[in-house]
Amino acid sequence: MASNKRIRAPIITVLGHIDHGKTSLLDYIRGTIVQQREAAGITQHIGASFFPMDQILDFCKAPASLREKITIPGLLIIDTPGHTAFMNLRKRGGAVADVAILVIEMPTGPMQTTWESVRILRDRKVPFIIAANKIDRINSWKSIQDADFMTTYKSQGKWAKELLDKYLYETIGLFYEEGFPGIERYDRINDFTKNLAIVPTSAKTGEGVPTILMVLLGIVQQYLQEQIQYTDGPAQGVVLEVKKETGFGMTLDTIIFDGHLRKGQKIVVGGLDGPIVTHVRALLTPRDMEEIRDPSHKFVQNDIIYAAAGVKILAPNIDEVVAGSPIRAVESDDDLEATIAAVQEELEAISINTDEEGIILKADTLGSLEAAAGLFNQEQVMIRKAQVGAVTKKDIMDAVAVRDMDEFGGQICAFNVKTLPDAEIEAINQGIRIFSSPVIYRVVEEYKDYINDRRSQEVAQAMNELVQPGKITILPQYIFRRSNPLVVGVQVEGGTIVTKQKLVNQEGKVIGTLHSIKANNKSVTSAKNGEEVAISIPGAVLGRNVLETDSLYIKAPESDIRQLRTRFRDEITPDTLEILIEYVKIMRKVESPYWAL
Repeated sequence: MASNKRIRAPIITVLGHIDHGKTSLLDYIRGTIVQQREAAGITQHIGASFFPMDQILDFCKAPASLREKITIPGLLIIDTPGHTAFMNLRKRGGAVADVAILVIEMPTGPMQTTWESVRILRDRKVPFIIAANKIDRINSWKSIQDADFMTTYKSQGKWAKELLDKYLYETIGLFYEEGFPGIERYDRINDFTKNLAIVPTSAKTGEGVPTILMVLLGIVQQYLQEQIQYTDGPAQGVVLEVKKETGFGMTLDTIIFDGHLRKGQKIVVGGLDGPIVTHVRALLTPRDMEEIRDPSHKFVQNDIIYAAAGVKILAPNIDEVVAGSPIRAVESDDDLEATIAAVQEELEAISINTDEEGIILKADTLGSLEAAAGLFNQEQVMIRKAQVGAVTKKDIMDAVAVRDMDEFGGQICAFNVKTLPDAEIEAINQGIRIFSSPVIYRVVEEYKDYINDRRSQEVAQAMNELVQPGKITILPQYIFRRSNPLVVGVQVEGGTIVTKQKLVNQEGKVIGTLHSIKANNKSVTSAKNGEEVAISIPGAVLGRNVLETDSLYIKAPESDIRQLRTRFRDEITPDTLEILIEYVKIMRKVESPYWAL
């Protein structure tokens, strides 16, 4: 078939933190346009909704002059909001999505999931605009249903305007710190290729919703024309979900972003162990809502599907297909080998570097596996194995093998997958931790917290086994006994003093052993910087081997001091470090210039 470039509908995704209104915004766009036009022309796809351009322009009250300039046929908006769905919209070199809307609640501002979305968008090089949502909640805000933002903004009082501006500039400041210097409210931007636009909206009243759609259309129309051209050749797409459908068995929910797909056509799709060759038995799209009477009749069969579209594919031998994997149509048998090679190349392009040591990483889809691996790499966490699928007993055994080499790495991090019962039992028996969550950053954070706690415990334990520096000075007004044993009041000038340790003076001479410490007439085993305590030192005689003006130091072994200076330098307190330096200078005069090096 001849290659013919045409303009397709841009694919739009909506991302953001939970409860910030991304679902509400999607529902408002879909619901309002459907209501106004009684669903005429609205096409419900699998996993997406297609909105014809004339209906969007009607909703936005676009002038005739603008209508003449718009060449795109409409918008294909992915129905499932959130970065989990977005991660599966992947293809080699980036993302299937052409543009994204990042929803941020005002005045709450960006949350951790927001930043996760931002980083994934940046990694995939997807342009996005920010919907500063829930402006109707701003104190003293007076809503105007479905109004353009500037129209509603101009009608507000001074207090409401100032509050909104304050919230926007707080968000702008945070994005500036994240590496987005050119971020501003949309009406103050001249070049959308260099600046990130913020459009204030309300998913409840519709304020700013026409505005964000018009900004979206403007960006696509002006800057993304080449990107949304498609070839009327064999289809290219991505698998959104693999699921069992009543009456149909296993099905593939896909987004086709280029070319066309015919019923009966051979396809190659990514599987757990490589490309899978199969053929299309049926291409299903949903019936209009009012046509659904019997749940078993909720789909319409199609002979051919053109990009961009969401379609459910029925095909044999697809149980091992992985969500997030590529799907390609085969034009003829002559093209089969090349198509298999292309799918294999895409699967191999999922860049997950593995190491000899590290964690076992499991995820539900290729897209989320890739994103999770990226987050762990950012945290400099090594990955031993990264796979799609449930946590199995073999994963536990792999973790045990890793733990023999790397006790911190022998753990399992699982994103949005189940742990099989026998794996769970084996993990308990073997003492392997499984960090599991439907939110990627929580898996990363939980693992990091665990590792930090473990390392802190290890450091504390190791440091407890070392003799640490400590310095005291005698308080002349508190001399209780001058010998047999010497009992005096002292002030701890830095570090820690501990009983049963020898003491040396400022010349490095041993004057006795610290036998006991009393604080407030109670015996204690140690005292820290700033404390005043009474101590007893058998063998010390005031005026003979100890003077009232002496500085006394805990005598620490050279090997312990060497470890404190190097391995644990960042763990010791500033006052302890100061005393350590003093003590090292003394010992280098007495013992050797290289002492504790």
